[in-house]
Amino acid sequence: MNRGYAGYYKSFYLRSSYEYAYAVYLDHFFITWSYEDQVFRIDGENYKPDFFFYDQSGNLEKIVEIKSRDKNALEKAKERLKSIEQQVQIKTELVSYEELLIIYKNMPVSLNSIITKWIASDKTTIHKAASGELNSHYGLKHSEETKKKIGEHTKSLWNTNSETKKRMIEGLRKSGLSQRGKIKTLRESRYCSLCSHEFIVMKTSARIYCSRECSGKVAIKLATDEYVNKRKIIHSEIKGYINQWTMENKDIVLATPFNKINSTIKPMTDEILRRYNVKDFRVISSAIFGVDQGRKELLKYMKKLCNENVC
Repeated sequence: MNRGYAGYYKSFYLRSSYEYAYAVYLDHFFITWSYEDQVFRIDGENYKPDFFFYDQSGNLEKIVEIKSRDKNALEKAKERLKSIEQQVQIKTELVSYEELLIIYKNMPVSLNSIITKWIASDKTTIHKAASGELNSHYGLKHSEETKKKIGEHTKSLWNTNSETKKRMIEGLRKSGLSQRGKIKTLRESRYCSLCSHEFIVMKTSARIYCSRECSGKVAIKLATDEYVNKRKIIHSEIKGYINQWTMENKDIVLATPFNKINSTIKPMTDEILRRYNVKDFRVISSAIFGVDQGRKELLKYMKKLCNENVC
């Protein structure tokens, strides 16, 4: 099974099925993450790790790199992560296929089923050679220097008897072209799926937006909808746990005065932090009332729940 499938998940352009599987794992356990936030200079080269994790104050506390089973790639990644730890004193971690198999033992689905789902998704494509907005270089143009290098490299390939040249000739043959002349791909007029602006594009292109701005707006909307839905789920689960904890500790709740709320419900809020990674009491209050109404209103709610369920 090819592991090189890249594509959009939420608002991020993930570069492999392994990265997607790790992101799904994080979301399943409500672990907040970000992707490719910083670039580090290592041995004269730019290096951009995959996943970034921040504490409640927004401080970077951990970086995770995802790699395949290739031994050389794993060793190189280890060296780069070690260099990052020395540069910025941040904890790093390398996750390969073997580690993914282990963490997916705690998941309700298998690693292979998640990867298969990712490959079948219309948001993904093999490697990075996708067309339209799935391409990581979508909307970008080569510099004149880059165009010159590409042309020189292509000429060098035609001047050899390599397997690459054979594949190039075969590709031309299958596409109906010849080495004597090129047939331009037909263009057509389309209307942007977001703003309805008309634009010209090759008929073979999968592009549906007129610009990067429109495709970006759609990506942001999808990410926002995903966040809102995720927040609703977390709020629902937090409310369910508060109700459960209240009923299991009726005597404590009913006997708690309003000037000792913090110490009474601390075991509950500690468990909410452990389960849902939520520490902010405003979020906990909002899970019950829809908006933050403070600790006193929460205790009133818990007492009322106890009284309504007294046998």
